[in-house]
Amino acid sequence: MINNRLANIRTLAISLAACCILCTSAFACLGPSFERGIIFEHVPTDIDAPVVIEATIYDETQMGDARGNQMIVMNARVDRMIKGSIDAKYLRIFVYMGGCTRAGIGQGIILGTLRDDPARGVMLEAVGRADMRAWSKAFAQKQAAIFGTAKCLKNEFGVRECRLAGTGPEWTKP
Repeated sequence: MINNRLANIRTLAISLAACCILCTSAFACLGPSFERGIIFEHVPTDIDAPVVIEATIYDETQMGDARGNQMIVMNARVDRMIKGSIDAKYLRIFVYMGGCTRAGIGQGIILGTLRDDPARGVMLEAVGRADMRAWSKAFAQKQAAIFGTAKCLKNEFGVRECRLAGTGPEWTKP
């Protein structure tokens, strides 16, 4: 009877653990080979997007949309238009967060679709398919150097925000 009871408890514990593991909504990246960013070194030929720009992302923060989905919102200076049309020197870029999404301060080619957000205005929804392992050594060093100059801190909600000093519309001289 005691052996049967221990076997039942063990089966219940294993079943509960399996259920918790399989039913969790948490998502973690399986490794560096699965990570994808939004900054491309060159314009990709296998991805079609209505807007392609070269930009410098100088500000990033994490926030939620109206449905509670987490996203990274970045402010960027448009350095060059490659495809599409944007009538602004500065633009907001966002990407929905996933376990393997890497986005933030940097400089390079960004692809996406313009979206009109009632609260934030026109924003570029970035394509998060850049394979950062395919970057050249020089380009990766450039991104590391840019990010190294950023000032990062936690805001009043405990969310990390990063900013490049000397970049953005508030830094331009009249």
